Amino acid sequence: MDLAATFTDLLGFIESHRAYAGPVFALLAFGESLVVIGVLVPATGVLMAAGALVGAGTLPLIDLWIGGALGAALGDSVSFWVGRRLGPHVHRLWPFSRHPEMLAAARNAFARWGWAAVVIGRFIGPLRASVPTVAGMSPMGWGLFQAANVGSAILWIPVLIAPGSIGMLAWDRFVAGDRASAGLIGAGLVVALGLALYVWRRGLPSWLRRDG
Repeated sequence: MDLAATFTDLLGFIESHRAYAGPVFALLAFGESLVVIGVLVPATGVLMAAGALVGAGTLPLIDLWIGGALGAALGDSVSFWVGRRLGPHVHRLWPFSRHPEMLAAARNAFARWGWAAVVIGRFIGPLRASVPTVAGMSPMGWGLFQAANVGSAILWIPVLIAPGSIGMLAWDRFVAGDRASAGLIGAGLVVALGLALYVWRRGLPSWLRRDG
C-alpha cells in the first residue's frame, strides 16, 4: 500500500467534501482503534495532516473532533468485547499470532497501570488497539473501561490535530509578515514535538516493563 498516495487521496476527498469530514474520520479512527485491523488503517497520519486544513479554516474542527472521538471510542469498545469474548484465545488472532510481543506489551502496560493503561495506550500506537483487548480479558468492569475509553478518545483527537494546526498558524503569521510571532510559534512546536519524540524513544521501552 502506498501510504503517501492514500494520505493525499483521503485529504483531497475530505477537503472537497467537507460535509463528509466527520463520518470519514469516524471510520478512520474506528478502524485504527480496532483490534486486528488497527495496524492497517492510517488514521493517525491523516488526522495529523488534516490539522493543517483545520488551521487554515478549510475543515471544521468540531466535525473532526466529534467524528474521530466517536469512532475511536467505538473501536476500543469492540476491541474490549473481543477480549472478553475470546479470553486467553486472543493470542491466536493476527497480528498477535505473528507478533506476540504486541500482546505482551499490552499485558505489561495493563498490569502496571490498570485502567489508566486504556488512557495512556490511546496515545501509543502499538498499544492503541491491544490494551482494550487485554482489558476485556481482565475482570475490569464495563463502566470503568468506558470512562477511560471515552475520556481518552475525546482528548486524542485534538492532540493529533494540534501540531498541523499550530504549524499552519505559524505559516500564516510568517506570510503576513509577522516573523517574530511565526518564529516563536514554530520554535514552541518543534520543542514540543522533540520532547514527545524523546519520551517515545527513550521512555516508552522502560515504561512497558513490569519491573521498570
